[in-house]
Amino acid sequence: MSYSIVETCIGCTACTKRCPTNAITGERNQLHVIDPTLCIDCGACGIVCPPEAILNTVGDVCRSVKKNEWPKAVVIEEKCIGSGCELCINICPFEALSLQHSDRIDDFFGVSTLDEKKCTGCRLCEDVCGWDAIHIFPLKSEVLKDFEELTPEEKVIVTAARKIKEASGFKV
Repeated sequence: MSYSIVETCIGCTACTKRCPTNAITGERNQLHVIDPTLCIDCGACGIVCPPEAILNTVGDVCRSVKKNEWPKAVVIEEKCIGSGCELCINICPFEALSLQHSDRIDDFFGVSTLDEKKCTGCRLCEDVCGWDAIHIFPLKSEVLKDFEELTPEEKVIVTAARKIKEASGFKV
C-alpha cells in the first residue's frame, strides 16, 4: 500500500517537486493524488506538506518539517567501499551522491559523498546500501504525527482514510 493524500491538501505542489518517482499529480490549489504503482513509500512528500495532508502506508499522518531539518543522507566513509559498488550513486534520482576523494579513505576513485542541496531524503540509497554505510536522519518513525496531536476534523479525515485502506485489504 502506498502513501496517500487526504482532503486537507491545499494543492501547493510541494509534494510533487519532492517526490523522487513523480508519483504525485494534481493541479495547483486542488487535491493531489499519489499513484500507488509509482510510490516507493519513502515519505519525502510528507516532510514538505504544509497542511500535513499525507498519510503513510498504515494511515499515520506525516509531520511537516522545517527545511533545515529535512531528512538527509549521512555517509559513513569508513563503511563505504567506494568505487566498484556505486549502488547508491546509481539509484539516486537527484544525483545527490558522487564519488569523491577523502583524506581518511584511500580508495583510488573515492567514496560516496553527499551533495546536501540535491538530497530529498527519499531513502533509496539507504535501502540499497549493503554495507550499512548510508543512513537517513531523522528516521521515518521520527517524522510521524501522533494521532492525539490532530484536530478533531483531522481525526475524522484520518480515521476515514484508514478505513478505506483497511477495506482495500491492507491491515492497519
